[in-house]
Amino acid sequence: MTQSYTIPENIDELVKQYRETRPVLKQLHADLITLIRRDNILSCAKRLKMLVKREGKNVISFDHAHESDLFSDYLLYSFRPNGINAAQQMLNAKRHPKESIEHLFLEGMAKARFSLFIYKEIIGDYGFIGIDIQDGKEFFIMDLTLPHENIVGVMSGFRIFPFRGYWMHTGANVTLGECPDLAHFKPAGIVNNQNEERDMNEAIIFKWRELHG
Repeated sequence: MTQSYTIPENIDELVKQYRETRPVLKQLHADLITLIRRDNILSCAKRLKMLVKREGKNVISFDHAHESDLFSDYLLYSFRPNGINAAQQMLNAKRHPKESIEHLFLEGMAKARFSLFIYKEIIGDYGFIGIDIQDGKEFFIMDLTLPHENIVGVMSGFRIFPFRGYWMHTGANVTLGECPDLAHFKPAGIVNNQNEERDMNEAIIFKWRELHG
């Protein structure tokens, strides 16, 4: 495994900023959804097997409440018309001034990527060290919403992006249980392009639905 993380020296200040700016991220997600056409929304729902026919109409249906967050995350980041996600579209449109927190978020969100991570170590009340199963790299990921129970060794699929010298996740996550043998973990191999990343995102969602079926 490759240690590729650093924990910022000004972590307490960053945590304060994180608490203050997290609502901005949520609002950006709501704004970004409006950029996506209804037919594309239905197309994504079909890919995720969340589209059903009711009274002759196509309707998005969730078997679990958590699926709504998973679908929105997939829609905003894995749906990439012309190779760019919704965050990059808004960034290109220059809707927010360069000095704004929204612009800073969008710059990071445009680089967001999905993977399956293993919780290696909890770092106080600040977040955790996650091991990316693709290449074995380790990341410090800010997260103030971690559960109280021990999650070291648990595998979870989510999306991370760079922000102010650390990594954040976009909010939606898919927990798949514990890594069978963390001590002898070996990387599964690199996802080489956006389509492969999207396929992995879909496969992990399908696996989660199977486990919770």
